[in-house]
Amino acid sequence: MKMDSKKSKFQVVSKEKVTKLDDNGLDEIQITPPRHLMKDAQGIWRDLIPEIKKMGYLKKIDQSNLELYCTYYALYIEAEDKLKKFGTYLTDKNGVPVQKAPQAIQLNDCVRNLKKLGFDMGLTFDAGMRQIKINEPSKNKRHNPLKKVNFGAEV
Repeated sequence: MKMDSKKSKFQVVSKEKVTKLDDNGLDEIQITPPRHLMKDAQGIWRDLIPEIKKMGYLKKIDQSNLELYCTYYALYIEAEDKLKKFGTYLTDKNGVPVQKAPQAIQLNDCVRNLKKLGFDMGLTFDAGMRQIKINEPSKNKRHNPLKKVNFGAEV
């Protein structure tokens, strides 16, 4: 059962669940992290949500992208820790680097995906600025006493 969004800012999904709607009738993004996210990704979700709520333009429809963003961020931190511990390259028995370590490949993949998802959701300053609509200031016409005298042209 859906209530008219002009009368109410809530949508009754079932007897147990009520979701808040914004002015456009879109569901708000959930505050609590989804249970299926990794523990570290849930912590990142909790850190990001207050800032995302301030921005106001991410909605329930964006939730899957935010889930991916938090997961990639958690994987990025994990890869960074492994890089510190094991290094960037796998080496042979003589210590000569032979190939890039899996954690270095994972780090690169995470950075690429984080950048794309962050841009898509407007989480970067540059992308966020594109989401903001700036209205031109109204042009107040100066009071001109010569307007009272009709010269046949606009002053």
